[in-house]
Amino acid sequence: MPNSQLSGPYILTKAKFYDKFVELTHDHSQKFRTIIHSISQEELLAITLRAFKGAQLRVSSILSVAKRFADLNGTIPFEVSANLYKNFLKATARDTGIYTKITFAEYLYYSIHYEQCKETYNAETLIPTIYNPTQPLGRVLGGHIALEIVLLNICQANARRLSETEWLDTNPDMDCHTQIMHILLRHQLLTFEDVQEEFERIMLYVTAFVLDTVRTLSSRRTPPAPKPEA
Repeated sequence: MPNSQLSGPYILTKAKFYDKFVELTHDHSQKFRTIIHSISQEELLAITLRAFKGAQLRVSSILSVAKRFADLNGTIPFEVSANLYKNFLKATARDTGIYTKITFAEYLYYSIHYEQCKETYNAETLIPTIYNPTQPLGRVLGGHIALEIVLLNICQANARRLSETEWLDTNPDMDCHTQIMHILLRHQLLTFEDVQEEFERIMLYVTAFVLDTVRTLSSRRTPPAPKPEA
């Protein structure tokens, strides 16, 4: 349920807003990270392959959200719209490859090709839900940040396995995300309750999905029970 303390005058103090935002994202992130980093290599490969399509779809979706921020120019002052657009592109630089040598989709693609994996997953039902053009901006950002944490944790787990140290300390750009939401909140273009609800929904959905993958693979490894003798 939304926390009423996160709305109204309380959240308009930027320092408190940042603290609450970090608290929200880190609490769920740590739980998901614990699961991902404790699973077996086979399970990690299965989850990585399932996440691959989602990472690909996310890149194109990010561009549509950036356009949505640019289109706010008719609603809010130009410099404010430009600030939103700039911060969003900066925060998503890892996905689009603007400032880095490799994108999420590419990294996931390379990591799964080190070994064969038979698992497949269609993520098309999840991505449009998060980035739907009619989705309130608060829910878009909540789902977007949750998905970023999920993909980063998968990348970090693969990086540890492949000894790619560049990814090990990579985290979401909290400053940019906070700046974006603070601007949108100030202009009454989102509610923090929407951000929180969508973030929690995606984190719960993906965590359940990972645990289901682990259970499926575990059941395949379980030898059949011996048949009773006649």
